[in-house]
Amino acid sequence: MSGEPGQTKGALKSWREQKWRRARLYRLGFERFEYDKYLETPHWQAFRKHALETQKQRLGRNCCERCPEEKRQGDVELHVHHLTYERLGEELIEDVEIICRACHEKEHGHDTDKRARHYGPDYR
Repeated sequence: MSGEPGQTKGALKSWREQKWRRARLYRLGFERFEYDKYLETPHWQAFRKHALETQKQRLGRNCCERCPEEKRQGDVELHVHHLTYERLGEELIEDVEIICRACHEKEHGHDTDKRARHYGPDYR
């Protein structure tokens, strides 16, 4: 595997994803740390809605794709999580997964009280 000695495959993927995210944000007219502003754009909001509709057509409902089946029931806040930033702004359905807030926070290590994701109330 290429890269720095001692780097894990996960670390290389993370580095590559950060590089893609930064480059794509710049191409879209955003600064490096303005990802949350991208999440407010009409494009992302429409894509997010499309991803949720696609899952609902496929499964008959919206649910977290990571939680065990018995935990998927109930009214939970769902997030459309980027699996890759390679096509940020031109996402494909395959580039995202739908996960609950708890799984998303776990994935990113976010503090749930300090990070808003700018989702409108009708995007559940």
